[in-house]
Amino acid sequence: MVLKYRFNGDTLRLLKYELTVKRSFGDDEHDEIIRAVSENEKEELLKQYPEAEVAEIDNTGYEWLDGMIFTQEQLRAGELERAIELGEVEYKRQKQESDPEYRVSVLEEALMELASIVGGE
Repeated sequence: MVLKYRFNGDTLRLLKYELTVKRSFGDDEHDEIIRAVSENEKEELLKQYPEAEVAEIDNTGYEWLDGMIFTQEQLRAGELERAIELGEVEYKRQKQESDPEYRVSVLEEALMELASIVGGE
């Protein structure tokens, strides 16, 4: 399976939907693929293209990458490929051992999730 994603700035977002839109230019007709990262984005696209065919994208096993930050320098150095190759547990373990800033970001992420759980009850 190939990971399907896009970046919003330095933030990796997993693609969740592909919308296929039929386009006609004179006698020439072809399919255009438009991708969405969320249910809301998909719904907004369907308002523009109500005839679009929607398919879910299977990024099973890569959910942990959604929302991670990769700078351009990290991408040039192959950090995303390294993360994919190592997998979630090993990549995070190595990052925690070698990168104090990463440890802080993991703690911040956990605190935000805890706050949303406590605030949502």
